[in-house]
Amino acid sequence: MRLEQLSLAFSGPDLITIAQHLWRLGLWGDVAAPREVRVNQEDVPVTADWIERYSGAGQTIAAFLDNRRTYDLIIHKDGVVHATFDFTGGPSDLPGFLNSVPFEVASFGTRHSEWLDDPDPYYAAGFGNHHLPHGWACAFKGDGHRNLVSRRWLVTGPWRVLQGPDDTTLVQFHDLGLDAEAALEQALPAHEHMGISPQGGYLQTPYVYRHELKGLYDENRHVLKIVVLGRTVSAVEMRDACAARRDNALGPDRPIDNVAFIFPDPEEARAHLPRLWPYELECWTIIDGFETRLDTDQPPEQTSA
Repeated sequence: MRLEQLSLAFSGPDLITIAQHLWRLGLWGDVAAPREVRVNQEDVPVTADWIERYSGAGQTIAAFLDNRRTYDLIIHKDGVVHATFDFTGGPSDLPGFLNSVPFEVASFGTRHSEWLDDPDPYYAAGFGNHHLPHGWACAFKGDGHRNLVSRRWLVTGPWRVLQGPDDTTLVQFHDLGLDAEAALEQALPAHEHMGISPQGGYLQTPYVYRHELKGLYDENRHVLKIVVLGRTVSAVEMRDACAARRDNALGPDRPIDNVAFIFPDPEEARAHLPRLWPYELECWTIIDGFETRLDTDQPPEQTSA
């Protein structure tokens, strides 16, 4: 199915470069300048070099390409670049298009405005920081994958994954041919699994920790070791551990290459193993008096926790 129109938000280390790249692609046709440009919601003169001219002027630079403001290119300082434009291909064509864009994380708006209709509007999970609430897809490129608890998360979710060149990943949440109700039913678990939610695998920036990091730091392996006995490690605690690994939460003098959960009870360790694996966290237990690692690169068989 062809997409026809896209509404995306891109984040990355250099928003101006992202906006300049999108503008040079000619996504809005052969136009020399936008119809309207606004800086911090104030009208400013329209010029062909509007990005360069106003990039240091304020919080938000918005360019509109039509009279109804349907098509736009908006730069939110310290946030995202939002763009709405026509796209002639389908989902399988997007990774090839996205790989040229210098972004790290992208969110896609919904194709169904009915999701927000009263009396029971649906407010989707998302990535925060001015990103769009989850719609039909999201995407990652290069270091953008570090905002996931692990790349393993991509193979565990209720979604379709499309890989493109230059380490570009498109995650599709629902089939495009579905009506609004069916699309929402299919997308709901995917949105939660990919969002900032108790069961979600996305690490927002800055990250908000829910648990205090308590453990023994292994200076040789750069691993934080946490002993667990008689309790279940929650999804949020595992996500916190992944954020600590990403952000080196113990400081530059104690880098964290990984977090190891050590279960003195082998049964507890084996029960946690399939839950820890998607987060790429280590799972250890005590066998014959020795610490023994259970996790491998291959996904374990699912067992009850």
